[in-house]
Amino acid sequence: MRKYSQFFLCFSFFMLATFFVSTSSAYAVVDRCPRHKIKTSVKSKKLKTKFLRASVQGINEYLNSHSVLAFVSNPIDVIPELKFRLKDIGYGRYCVMLDEVRVTYISAPRIVMPKDYKKSSCEYKLILKHENRHLNVHYKYYDKSVGQYKAFLGRIARDVPLSVPVTTSEEAQAVRDNLEYYFIDKFYTQVGKSIAEMRKLQDKIDSKQEYTFTGRKIDRCAAKEENKDLQNSKVFLETRDE
Repeated sequence: MRKYSQFFLCFSFFMLATFFVSTSSAYAVVDRCPRHKIKTSVKSKKLKTKFLRASVQGINEYLNSHSVLAFVSNPIDVIPELKFRLKDIGYGRYCVMLDEVRVTYISAPRIVMPKDYKKSSCEYKLILKHENRHLNVHYKYYDKSVGQYKAFLGRIARDVPLSVPVTTSEEAQAVRDNLEYYFIDKFYTQVGKSIAEMRKLQDKIDSKQEYTFTGRKIDRCAAKEENKDLQNSKVFLETRDE
């Protein structure tokens, strides 16, 4: 009988220990939400370049400048969309899971050209050539950055911090807000860096040397027009004399 009691006592301790271990493990899982499995994607949309016209005075008033003949506006737009869901983990608790991040990346450049010059004029063609250089830089940047943004989204998704379980809708919304802020802040930091790189390339096109060179060529355009008018006037006078 004594031998049986010792066995029963050992068995009871074993079962009790197993209970505490399994219970504590269960609560350890409940106290921390599982890792997010986030699907990321970038949808690129290239819209057709729009050509607008305005006076040189209007262009400079708009840009708060005094020496601009034309410009490229609204080149890109980055629109992120995050999708969440609630996962029931028992004990009246839920986990806010970030399931998907989709980014729509839009290229929508507009060239604003001066209506002070005719489209067939030497000046207009020269200015348009300069603005097309800006467009080429933009499109090269855009094509390159689509892949960069996809890779960066994937890296952010792997490092999103774990969240704690929630029991109320207010707690769930707070977790959503924190996750969204984390993801968007990280992503737009990268977007800002890449746009800064593009601006450096654009600034090279608008260097003082380029403006001086373009200005001289525009002066030559004007000289050609004056010479052409002079030649036409001579022909007109000679014709009348005859």
